[in-house]
Amino acid sequence: MRPVVVLRDLGELGAVRDLLVEEGPVPAGRALVPVIRGSAPADREALAAEARGTLEQLERLLESDGARRREAASALDRVREASQEATRLRGTAREMREASRRASGLAGSALEPETRRRAERSAAEAGRLATRAEAHAAVVEAEARRLSGRADVARLLGEERSRREEARMREEMELAGSHLDGGRYDEARRLLDEVERNISSAPDLGQAFETLRRREGAVKIRAAETALAEARRLHRREPARAIEVIESAPLEGVPEELARHLYGCWLAACRRLGLLAAIHYRAGPCRGAVLMPALDGRWEVVSALGMRRWERGRRFAPRALRGARALA
Repeated sequence: MRPVVVLRDLGELGAVRDLLVEEGPVPAGRALVPVIRGSAPADREALAAEARGTLEQLERLLESDGARRREAASALDRVREASQEATRLRGTAREMREASRRASGLAGSALEPETRRRAERSAAEAGRLATRAEAHAAVVEAEARRLSGRADVARLLGEERSRREEARMREEMELAGSHLDGGRYDEARRLLDEVERNISSAPDLGQAFETLRRREGAVKIRAAETALAEARRLHRREPARAIEVIESAPLEGVPEELARHLYGCWLAACRRLGLLAAIHYRAGPCRGAVLMPALDGRWEVVSALGMRRWERGRRFAPRALRGARALA
């Protein structure tokens, strides 16, 4: 029976080296490098023969799969044809039902007896045609269901859906890039967020998507820095204009320090407006609003930063603004 040895450190391995028993060559499946028994010409020729056999087997597999794919594609074409044919037959049935209804109405209202008799025959014939069309449609629809239920056809349908989804995401990414070029950050972010939910199904687009995300961040930071510089230039003499510049700047996703500078400049500009009885409500870091009292006892938004749906003119009850302070 072999002794059990517990090693707590690799340095202890040397002390038990004599206990390690060599039992012949390492099996090929456990070897860290390929194991060969010899390298004589016959061995190399055997290797070449095995390689040729592997390639030939691969070619046969590819040919077999190609044949199956062609057959499945033919079945898929038949599914589409059957669906279109069923739609036409259902349309014919509806037309005949309507014709039967109109003929029945004529049979009851026509002045001439012969006209009434002929209308009755037309109503019956149209009804029979409608029934036949519906029966044909049912047969064709059953065929389409049977074919579409095949595993190979379902696989092709899934591949087609994946290609359509990838094409859609590619178009949305191109549109997001155009939005970034035009400074429309919200539209670009909305599209990229939509793509991100499904990007795992299109690995070929992953790198382009990450590039767009990085570009989105860089463009937002550059725009925020430009807005801050412009607002600082304006906030003393044109505070209202400075507020507009900062309100239009992207705030979400920019570095925290830059966001703080934007918020501070915005608040300083609001204070320079000279608003009487105005309050400053701060909802969180770099998120707040300046409000004025309204005649109905509520508070009306003058400007807001980092606050969704706090558009100018919206009013809030005092209890919704706990912690607000006078705009000093």
